[in-house]
Amino acid sequence: MKPTFLTVVAFLAVIAFLALFLADREMQAGIRRLSNYTFSPRSALDADRSLRRVNERSRFSAAGLERASLPPYAGEQGSEQ
Repeated sequence: MKPTFLTVVAFLAVIAFLALFLADREMQAGIRRLSNYTFSPRSALDADRSLRRVNERSRFSAAGLERASLPPYAGEQGSEQ
């Protein structure tokens, strides 16, 4: 084999190693950042002011909902194409 060919192959191998090494370091840094991330504690009811609790007397209780008023479930739709 010619020395030029071996030099090109070695150069490509070094470039590939550096690219993989940098990609691995970026992934590890991202994992470290995510492991240190904390969420501020908030109640689920504070997420949206328009949310209301549902109880037995509510008109939106499970017994009061009519199936016809709900949109059809995607799994229940037939293939109409």
